[in-house]
Amino acid sequence: MENPSSVIRVRPDVPSLAASYGQINNNDAISTGEVAEMKGVKTLGVGLAVLTVLFGVPTAAFALLLTVGQGSNAKTTTVSMPQMQSGGMGGGMIASNQTATTPAAAVDLAIIHVQKGCHVWSNGTSQVPTMRLMLKAGQMLQVMNQDLDMHRMMEVAGPTQMMLGGPMKQGQTQALTFTKPGVYRFMTKVSPMAGMPDVATSGADNSLRLMVTVA
Repeated sequence: MENPSSVIRVRPDVPSLAASYGQINNNDAISTGEVAEMKGVKTLGVGLAVLTVLFGVPTAAFALLLTVGQGSNAKTTTVSMPQMQSGGMGGGMIASNQTATTPAAAVDLAIIHVQKGCHVWSNGTSQVPTMRLMLKAGQMLQVMNQDLDMHRMMEVAGPTQMMLGGPMKQGQTQALTFTKPGVYRFMTKVSPMAGMPDVATSGADNSLRLMVTVA
């Protein structure tokens, strides 16, 4: 006779212990895989975070130092550019806006022979024994002797002593350049020229005087 306590009765609507145990094992297996995958992801994330800390911070700090250094250099570096005088790009790389000053034309003055007084100054418009001229600094005066006698230019007064040549024969010219402003006074010393005919004149011979004002 069987012992009632040792008999296991299985109900049809209740799964067997083996089946239940297998299902539980399958569920446990899935859960274990998911947990392993999550652990792997977590481990990877932690590794990336560590790399970021190890390399990201020094890199950022190095970049910051470079930026600060560049900013410091930018503040302390001075670049000198050549200055240009230019009236515009169309005028070339270097152009001057100053207008060149044209030297004043030379003034012509002649000593001519006349019947009354023997000789006078002539500037083309007047014939006088005493001539007054106005010149600019640096302007030239050209004196030509057209008289029958020789004439030597003599400086009587002036702000500077000018170098004057010897006696001028008929047809000869002497050039005087006035570089310093002021009033210059000249006279001529007359001497006869050999070989010239004796021409009669009236009245006393004129003493030629020249005053040049340079401004």
